[in-house]
Amino acid sequence: MSGFTQPVPPPTEPQLASAQMLRVSQAENRWKTLFASKTFMFWSFYSFMSLIVLGFDLSIPGQVLAMPAFNQQFGYLYNGTWVTPALWQSLWNGMTAIAQCIGALCSSWICNKFGRRASYAFSSAICIVGVGIQFASRDWKLMMVGKAINGFGLGGCFCFGPLYVGENCFPELRGFYLVFLNSSIVYGQLFLALSAKWSAGLSGNASWLTLIGMQWIFPVATIALMPWYPESPYWILSKYGDLPRAERELTRLYGKQNDGLIKRRFTELQVEVAVITNLSQEVTVKDCFRGSNWSRTCLTFLCGSTQQVIGTSFIFGYVRYWASLIGIQQPFDVSIGVFVLGFVGNSIAFYTIERIGRRPLIVHGLLLMWILLLLIGGLGFADKNHAALSAVTAFLFIWAFIYQTTLGAGALSFSSEISDLSLRAYTQPLVTIGNAGVGWIFGFTCPYMINPDEGNLGARVGLVFGFFGVLAYVYVYFYVPETKDLTYTELSYLFDSKANRRHFPEAIAKHRAELDEMGIKEVTGEDDLKEAIVHVERV
Repeated sequence: MSGFTQPVPPPTEPQLASAQMLRVSQAENRWKTLFASKTFMFWSFYSFMSLIVLGFDLSIPGQVLAMPAFNQQFGYLYNGTWVTPALWQSLWNGMTAIAQCIGALCSSWICNKFGRRASYAFSSAICIVGVGIQFASRDWKLMMVGKAINGFGLGGCFCFGPLYVGENCFPELRGFYLVFLNSSIVYGQLFLALSAKWSAGLSGNASWLTLIGMQWIFPVATIALMPWYPESPYWILSKYGDLPRAERELTRLYGKQNDGLIKRRFTELQVEVAVITNLSQEVTVKDCFRGSNWSRTCLTFLCGSTQQVIGTSFIFGYVRYWASLIGIQQPFDVSIGVFVLGFVGNSIAFYTIERIGRRPLIVHGLLLMWILLLLIGGLGFADKNHAALSAVTAFLFIWAFIYQTTLGAGALSFSSEISDLSLRAYTQPLVTIGNAGVGWIFGFTCPYMINPDEGNLGARVGLVFGFFGVLAYVYVYFYVPETKDLTYTELSYLFDSKANRRHFPEAIAKHRAELDEMGIKEVTGEDDLKEAIVHVERV
């Protein structure tokens, strides 16, 4: 490889000590850093662009199942109405989820072996093929094949984006940039809902084929821009130790005008790679389940799955279809309202996740959502009059807004940053498996719960997700810690020292105070790093 240099040398003990003290959060300057890093912001959004298709894929069942032409193509007559069988819906959802899990695991290997760009390009190309097969489908079996192939590609994209962005962004903005993961899904859902409002007026199969074809836009755009996409500087350093190439890619990632920020981040990356090289040597997937990494791996998987147990597959996947089944007038408008409010809530989360933190958003958000779901479920026993249906609609809107403001952004960001940095390529697929795997269970059972020829639960389905929401709330209250403003080395310290999960801020404040007493200062650049190393040697 051109420009290959010697690997990053293992750090000395003083360097390890100062690296452990590396506090680069600089919370008071985070927004200044953000607005100075517009180039990185663009590439961060680009890193999640193909995932917009996931927003389509999650919500498209509820849109097309409300279209007569789709049901005539894939369904049968039931009491004078065309209905697509619940089994076929379940198989479509189930195969997509299983393929996402497999795609995430394969993407992890590609990311480590061939680089982050190669993984993203491969996964996006797979999505293009999968969408093409769906577009050509006229029977449920071929549709299932297309959804499975598309799911494989989406699993890779879901694994890649948080990995690339999380390892190259500034620590104080990690939460902000990881919100893009949830945002890409929200954008896809909103774009789909608005498009469905228009395509419903088209005649015949064009009404639903248009929605499937629109998914091509995003992976095609991703492939078109790939030649200009910088490779991950962190991967270059950890894989080859190629300092000149890593610095060039970092300059492309942040823009030449940000020389000071580039120097700072490059120094941080060198220290992170050196520390991991010294402490972990060569890691394997087995290390995810050893020592304190075991509890962090559990958090990665379980927190990622909370989004499914609280009802996302039901509300975002079937809101329009379900609304029409329970007698809500204008189900199209209800679905658009849900996604518009979700878009607003997700936009607010860019600010609140760094201002309020991850734990409050996740814990309090879950509390409010399971209460709302129980209220929706209770209304399922009332008469289907205007007042009851209006209340259900209102609770749906409130739920969607709260979800995207809190758990939607917080859980994915938290799950993508909680694991050890050296294991990130192995644990990131667990976020996909937790989310898609549990989503497979509910995606498979949802059609049976709400279809008129099956369970026909109506609004009472809210009781099912409300119950699981209570269980998820108990877990996150006791086990999910706060990660805001913590560097990866500080996270490792807190888990290794077995600090109380609910009191991470207090534990790290005490730890930092102890370091201050030792005279170890905040490290913000190369000169400060050298000075800190000399000082530690003296101490």
